[in-house]
Amino acid sequence: MNFKKTPLTLFGSVFIMLSCNKDEQVVAPTISNEALTTAQLQLVNTADPSDKPTAQWEQLLDKNGNPLPVDVSQANITLKVNATYTAKIILLDKTQNPATVISDEIKARGTYHLFFYQPLPTSQPLVIPNNYPANVNDIYPLPIPTPIPTGGPLNLLVTITDHDSNPQQYPIGLESNFVTGAAGTGWLRVVLRHQPNTKNGTFAPGSTDLDVGFSVSIK
Repeated sequence: MNFKKTPLTLFGSVFIMLSCNKDEQVVAPTISNEALTTAQLQLVNTADPSDKPTAQWEQLLDKNGNPLPVDVSQANITLKVNATYTAKIILLDKTQNPATVISDEIKARGTYHLFFYQPLPTSQPLVIPNNYPANVNDIYPLPIPTPIPTGGPLNLLVTITDHDSNPQQYPIGLESNFVTGAAGTGWLRVVLRHQPNTKNGTFAPGSTDLDVGFSVSIK
């Protein structure tokens, strides 16, 4: 059983999926993708704790379970130049009452989840593709938006700080450090990959739980 997926061309598309298997003879259950409606970024400036920027991307469902228009009214984040922020991403499923904190489930299932953060320049609207080639194996999700954005880079470096319990201690990405440079504007693309039994620290294995974008201003 799949919630309907709607392609979006400004701040991306979120894949909201639950799996349902009608074959009663299958005895090995699959691990379903996460059901997500809301992604929140929460940051704190390490040199100024009063500087706590937040941003939210959200796509709720109507009473029939169909996606409503994406709400990007709060999907904007302003950071100071040459600063370091500790960052958390909170994921919610607001189809439940009360809302379920999916990021808690992802932390518990860290051995098969991995976030990717991709800073991009803002010379045009952000376009997030809906599908990826099976052979993609890169530190960032590919293909990048088409046509490729031009203009100066977004001076933002994101370093994941939390790790899973695999022997290799692969990153998860619920917690990270954001380090800014000179002033500029751009997009931050955030992708959550769902990788049960295949996680190896790269983008390619598995499927996509979340693919969204935030507008970023550094000043």
